[in-house]
Amino acid sequence: MATTGDTIQSISAYLGVKCGKITYDGPEKIPVMKGKTGTRKGFTTILKHLARAAEKQNLIGENLGEKAVVDQWLEFKTCYIDRCGAEKDTNQILKELNTYLSDKVYFLSHRVSLIDLALYYTLYTTIKELTFYDKQKYLHLSRWFNNMQQSNSIRQSSLYITFSKTQLYSGSAH
Repeated sequence: MATTGDTIQSISAYLGVKCGKITYDGPEKIPVMKGKTGTRKGFTTILKHLARAAEKQNLIGENLGEKAVVDQWLEFKTCYIDRCGAEKDTNQILKELNTYLSDKVYFLSHRVSLIDLALYYTLYTTIKELTFYDKQKYLHLSRWFNNMQQSNSIRQSSLYITFSKTQLYSGSAH
């Protein structure tokens, strides 16, 4: 999975704003961004600042309910995904994300939000390393990821990841 700093840099590039150098504070490695307008500390704080600087507050949510969903998933990323060590932990996280996306196009149902961007950049390497079987196993997550990567401005210079449009595996023998 991508480092927190790499994810922040990618989102900054997508938004078209400069974020400067990202450093890490303390043993918890909390990201810190120093800029002309001051110092921002913490993944969520930095991302929200970047969205506001780009005048794209809609990425944070348009009402209190949407803002709560964005905060919830940014917290999930920080507390669970970033601390994921073992392969079984990664599989559990992918399973949870897959379940959540079973009836949604994006994390806010109908449009890209800050959490979609954060998870896309964070999970890119993990998704890239999945086999076709695993991509099929996490069908909803794969659909979401494939949808996200269709935008050149989101994908940036990353390679396009191939997904099969045909079901390759069936039954429980695989």
